Amino acid sequence: MARIQNGGRKVSKRFEKYCKVLLTLALVGYALGTCYAIFALWPKGHEEKNQFGQVKSVNRTFPPVPYKDVDVEVWGKAAIGLYFWQHVFEGPLVDRMGGMWSYGEKTVGPFKFKFRTGPGVISDKVPQGIKHLVLILNGREQSKIDFAKVWLDSLQNFDHLKNVAVVLLGNEYCDNGWFEEYMRSQGGLVKLAFVVYDIPNRDNSVFFQWPLGVATYRSFPNIKPFKVELEKPRKYICNFLGTVYENSSRVLLRKIIEVHKLDQVCYVHYRENWLPKESTESKNQYHNALANSDITLCPVGINTECYRIYEACSYGSVPVIEDIMTPGNCGKEGGLSPLYILKKYKAPFIFIKNWAELPKVIESEKLMSQYELADRRKMIINWYKKFKDQLKIHFVQTLIKKFEI
Repeated sequence: MARIQNGGRKVSKRFEKYCKVLLTLALVGYALGTCYAIFALWPKGHEEKNQFGQVKSVNRTFPPVPYKDVDVEVWGKAAIGLYFWQHVFEGPLVDRMGGMWSYGEKTVGPFKFKFRTGPGVISDKVPQGIKHLVLILNGREQSKIDFAKVWLDSLQNFDHLKNVAVVLLGNEYCDNGWFEEYMRSQGGLVKLAFVVYDIPNRDNSVFFQWPLGVATYRSFPNIKPFKVELEKPRKYICNFLGTVYENSSRVLLRKIIEVHKLDQVCYVHYRENWLPKESTESKNQYHNALANSDITLCPVGINTECYRIYEACSYGSVPVIEDIMTPGNCGKEGGLSPLYILKKYKAPFIFIKNWAELPKVIESEKLMSQYELADRRKMIINWYKKFKDQLKIHFVQTLIKKFEI
């Protein structure tokens, strides 16, 4: 009888232990299920893939709006439209009608951007029932201004148009007075404008600054970072390939290079006359110089900002820039510091006031180790990628606010 009682106690204890194990497993399962439910039901927002195919969430990038795709037409009637679309937005582009026009779509935030460009894009052939428009124009010289005005005047014919933003390649002297009559404040249709160069009327409310970008009119491509050699030593310390204009600082630059024999460590090629088109040979020569130099000399032209700055960044070559305001109306309230858009985003460039400083810059470059140089190339590439990402985010956030969707 005692054996039966002892056996019963043992069975009871085993049963009690078994129940405790089951209870523990049940609690663990409940906790895991709760965590999974929270994760699965958490609002995800939109997602988009980066250039490497990785998914990145942008739900915290833009302020919350009712989920809907708002169609925004983007008409590129200037070469900077390709920089906007292919370089900043990294949008796709497919030729239509044998290249008469090109088209691409990309959704960013609440907007589905529909980009159209090419000679086949004319005012009576584009969608007529549009509500939201980004128009990209060239206002650098009078013939381009006349063409831009035709497009701006044609907007009166779109009966359903509610919101218009303009991206404008401005005049290099910042003489853009002709454009103001098209702004909403003057009775026009344009709510906001993003203008290239250091415009004096930048208020970051209606008028914003936009970067010049690369020379897409010369077919400068969107260089993918993984295609740039960053680790191996580069053949040249610096490079300059360009036109030497009379009475410009480029004359002094050439003299400094010759006197200090800097052409022994720099790739240098001068020409006397500017050419709008490049030959295949000169194009390859330029790309090779950027890819094989640690710094790129960027003397001022008519304006301090030049395509060379952004093209150098594409290859991880540090732009060396004259930090001087050129003649004209550029600069806010008489400011003497140019390149607001680059300094706003803390561009890690070398800024000088005079090309007489170049020999010291070259000596400093010679003291850098290969590890330091490779690390700096990566930093330039990463900064430029982040710069374009921030431009896109700021542009979309501004449209959300100003288009009042």
